Amino acid sequence: MSAPGAEPSGPTAVRVRPLIVVLAAGIFVTGFGWPGIIGRLPFNLLLKNELHMPAHKVAAYWAIATIAWYIKPLFGLISDAYPLFGTRRRGYLLTGTVLCSVFWLAFIVVPHDYVPFVIVTTLLNIAMAFVATVVGGLQVETAQRYNATGRLASLDKVLEGVMNLLGGPVSGWLAVRAFGWTAVAGACILCSFLPVVAILYREPGGAKRDTAVFATARRQVAVIVRSRPMWAAGGLLFLIYLAPGFQTPMLYYQQDVLKLDPRFIGFLQLLGGAGAILGALAYGVLCRRLPLRVSLIAGIILNAVSTLLYLRYDSAATAMVIDGTAAALGMLALLPLYDLAARATPAGSESFGFALIMSVRNIAIFGISDPVGSYLYDHYHLGFKSLVWLNAGSSAVVLLFVPLLPAALLAAREQPRLA
Repeated sequence: MSAPGAEPSGPTAVRVRPLIVVLAAGIFVTGFGWPGIIGRLPFNLLLKNELHMPAHKVAAYWAIATIAWYIKPLFGLISDAYPLFGTRRRGYLLTGTVLCSVFWLAFIVVPHDYVPFVIVTTLLNIAMAFVATVVGGLQVETAQRYNATGRLASLDKVLEGVMNLLGGPVSGWLAVRAFGWTAVAGACILCSFLPVVAILYREPGGAKRDTAVFATARRQVAVIVRSRPMWAAGGLLFLIYLAPGFQTPMLYYQQDVLKLDPRFIGFLQLLGGAGAILGALAYGVLCRRLPLRVSLIAGIILNAVSTLLYLRYDSAATAMVIDGTAAALGMLALLPLYDLAARATPAGSESFGFALIMSVRNIAIFGISDPVGSYLYDHYHLGFKSLVWLNAGSSAVVLLFVPLLPAALLAAREQPRLA
């Protein structure tokens, strides 16, 4: 038997490898195959150019279609409490993946109209959010069993970087072709997960319903509600992302003003992904040298400064420099917020609490920030660069709320090495 905290060896170490493959494949397909990654440009340009929709309607489309990602903690409770086909994970992974593939293929036959598209995209997101939630549960379970939380978290971030690097060029390539290509590509990506689960993840059957998870969740919610650090961290994250966004207006600006080709816009997304990886690596070094208070205040300032770079977004050449640089600085600026969120989550409610904070983030971005910015762009004719000023100024105002955070939460540095 392995000592407590030691990594399993021998036959157990061999058995964990198929689980790692399942986890890596699950993280990748639910990210790369998400409509907001490979489908970002095909969907948005179809809505903009074929259906002739203004920016605020495109933003509203995503606010509705991504509603499943606002309630991921609920999906986690359902999958933990109610087995499917006698298993806690395998049944949901196989069924959810099949449904994802079917909903992707539905775009081949569904009429190119707003309502049918938003309905199918919403159903696709529900299925994908369910699969992603179950993969996340399996990740936590595996990490705890094999004492590999740090390594699996690193795997998650590496795969996220790869998705962003590949997603831009693939999305740009698909955007200049018939939309059916996007539907088939999405279905193929999700289908590739089926044999991985079927062959490598042999979960024993006979799992029983466990509604005690809801009682546990109620206790966790009670703890979270009483947690001042949790409220403070969640509120700060919400305020940062609440600033009127320019994600959708930027696409209109890139096409209508700068006349950029969709494939080039996809290449810009690749540069942004590379910049984000560099920013994440830089924060991994800095967080061990600076107290969180310093990195958090510096990050909020840096976030506003990196946004102001878009005031010089006037050509293809400057777009390449700005997208890469702003992504690096933006990631360096935002990671202290996630660091704060992780520290503020009450002990015993880590997974559920952090999922709630991420849901708050998703609501702020997709449900409020981008729709508000797009509405101002369309109805008040606020130009792209005016939105840049507004976003940067709104983000900087969040500095006023930093003194409200618990001092103990901000004082500690990251440990120089993991035990």
